[in-house]
Order: sequence, then structure tokens, then C-alpha cells
Amino acid sequence: MTDVSPVLRGLARGVALLFDLACLPWLVLASLTLRGGQRLLIWGPIPIINNKYWSEAMRRAGWDSRTLMSTYYSSINQRSDYDIYYEDLFKIRWLGSLAEALGAYVAHLYIVRHAKVVHIPFSGGPLGRTVFLWKWEARLYRLAGVRTVVLPYGADIYRYSKVIDPMVRHALLLSYPDAARREARVERSVRYWTEHADAIVMGFTMDGVGRWDVPSGNMVCIDTNNWSQTRRTSEATSDRPVRILHAPNHRGVKGTEYILTAVDRLKTEGLPVELVLAERISNDQVRQLMQEVDILADQLILPGYGLNAIEGMASGLPVVANLDDRAATEIFRRYSFLDECPVVSATPATIAEVLRVLVTNRSLRSELGTAGRAYVEKYHSYATAQYLFGAIYKKFAGEAVDLMNLYHPLKSAYCRERAMVKHPLVDNRIPRRYFENAYEPR
Repeated sequence: MTDVSPVLRGLARGVALLFDLACLPWLVLASLTLRGGQRLLIWGPIPIINNKYWSEAMRRAGWDSRTLMSTYYSSINQRSDYDIYYEDLFKIRWLGSLAEALGAYVAHLYIVRHAKVVHIPFSGGPLGRTVFLWKWEARLYRLAGVRTVVLPYGADIYRYSKVIDPMVRHALLLSYPDAARREARVERSVRYWTEHADAIVMGFTMDGVGRWDVPSGNMVCIDTNNWSQTRRTSEATSDRPVRILHAPNHRGVKGTEYILTAVDRLKTEGLPVELVLAERISNDQVRQLMQEVDILADQLILPGYGLNAIEGMASGLPVVANLDDRAATEIFRRYSFLDECPVVSATPATIAEVLRVLVTNRSLRSELGTAGRAYVEKYHSYATAQYLFGAIYKKFAGEAVDLMNLYHPLKSAYCRERAMVKHPLVDNRIPRRYFENAYEPR
């Protein structure tokens, strides 16, 4: 029996192409006639929680800022996390699934009519998934006078064949295997926005990217008022073991099995240690758990640190993540703020000995926890986001702002005018003297 699905997909694509071609002149006209007077900052359309935090930060600084989403992830988000959805702008329910598709075009018109700046990932804005108009999206924004800031989050930028480290590539395949089949689409979008974006803020995921305007390392911010520094001061005793929290969204990229094995090894050595494995729970539950543990083990495979690590530092916990790869991190030591970061670097090969030191050295845990809170307040708070995006908007307005050195340790006024975050780590590694004093197995 012949499979008709490829034929149907081809017909659907042909209809979508014709529709895009028919819409193009009207969208060009809309861009020219609706321009002028836009005032909003708009963030979207992928419902990552960072968009909510960035928008809130800028709103507190006096900007009129809103999130505009295609949908939301019900397993990790609430609908109230975001301001506007496509369906709010296009409510013709009787069209069914067609209404959802047409919502993207209406959302684009909303941006053109209202946005001063739109903040999007490399996958683009509402037109990013169209058959033809995706390659016109930047031009339409430019015609309307809307500036674009690209903020990668992961899936929009990873092209597995261009990931330098095969171990990282393997971990990505373990957790997100289908993404490898979409590499051509990701590649075209990365190339397109690399050429056309007005500003690109780059994090640790730099493989295969030829341009950025702000090398940050991690540009995520949180509301530090929502995260309290833990008062827990546990001793390593059999009655009150040192508790290690690990909260993987996908085990493959986090290296969860190596953390499990390391904790089991420490237990066999006689150390009073307990692993708290938190999966598929709400952010509120994670926040509560961080008040009940002593260490956060974040990720061992992907280079850098993520939102979970920032939340852990804000809670005053020593945090463990993989910062060993110099090719992925050195630029952020020289041109950004990574040298002030108190995250303890560990890999699958070193996680057991790193945890051993942290478990047996309460004063080191306390010192790193205090430094972590200070680091988040300086580099991942709402004030940091206001500095980052405020500088970009000044650049758009024609001011002489050196975005490439925005966080340069020697040149940045923001970095120099605030107290340096001090900690005992060297290139994020625990110095040898701590290992010499650590508990040795019998």
C-alpha cells in the first residue's frame, strides 16, 4: 500500500508557500504604514522562563515590556507566566487548527505595530516557522523600524555536527535525538539571524557561530528577592548527612548517572551523604528543596552553568558544574565575568573527589555559598539585565557603547564599580590543598 503522507505534506507545503507569497506584499505595506510610535519591548515566541524574567526586569526599570508567546509548556510553566498569546490576538475559534497557524501572522503584525525592540532566539519570531516568509522577517522588522536582539537558548542554535566536543554531541543525542534531524532548518536560521540581527548576546553555546555583539557566558537573570540564602549549616554526621541536590530536566546532558555513582562511592567510603534527586517538579518545589540541602550538583557534560545553577547560588549553595573545557570558557574569563564565578568545576572523571571535598569541608561550602549569592546579585539579578539591555538600546539610539567589552574585567565600569566577588577557586577548580585535607577512604 502506498504511503500518501509525503504527498499530503507536499501539498500542504505548497498551499502554505502560496499563502506566504500572497501575504508578502500586504506585510510589506503594513510595515511601512504601521511604523512610528512603537514603544514596547517584546520577548518571545518560545516559552522559556528567561523571557518572563527579562521582561519583568525591564518593566521594573520603567520600560513598557511584554512577553508574546505561541504557547506555554504546561509541565513546567503556568499560563500566567506570560502576557500575550497568539490565540489572544486571533480568536476565530471556528477555524480550528487553521486559526493557530494564522495566529503567527497576526502576532507578527502586533510586533510591527507595537514593538520598539523584539527579543527572539535564532529560530526567529512569529514568522520563523513559515515556509517562505521566515527569510523576510528581519527585513519586515527593519521596514517597520523595529530593532532585533537575538538571545539563544539551546535548541535554536545547536547543530550537532558543529559541536566540537563529541562527548557533548553524544549527550545531546541522548537527551534530544530528534534535533539532529532538524539541523538543516537550525542552520538556515542561525545563518540568517547572524547576518540580520541588530544585536546578538552570546552564551556558552558558541560552536559554529560566527558573530556576537555581547559575549556574556550566561545572560539569564532571576528576581533575587524570590530566593533566600539558606541558613542550613549541616555537619557531616550519620544523624544529619550532607544532602546533595540534583534536578535534571534531561539526564543525558546533565550526566546524572555519574552523579549517582559518585554519591554511592562516597557512601561506601563511610561518608554521611544523601542524594536528593528532583525530577519533574515545579520551580516552587525546587526553591523549597534548596533550603533543605547543602550542595547543588548541576551538570557534568554540557559546558557552562544554567538557570538551575543560578538559582542554587542565589540560595547560598555551593554549586557544581562542568567548566573544565577551556575552549568553551576561556573567552568568558578574558572578556566577561567568569573569573568571579564560584561554581565548582567537575567532570564525570572528577565528580567523586570534588564532592568528597565539599562534603567534608563545611567552611568551604559556606564560603562558596556566600560568594555564589554575591555573584548572582552582581551578574544575574534584574539590575544586571537592566544594564545589559539598557546598553544595547543605547547603542541602537546611536550612543557610543562598546558592547563587545560590556563585561570586560578591565574595561567595564559595571564590573569595576561593584565589589569583586572573591572565592578560593582557581579557574573554577578547587585548589589542591583542599584535597590533601579531605577524607581519604580506608
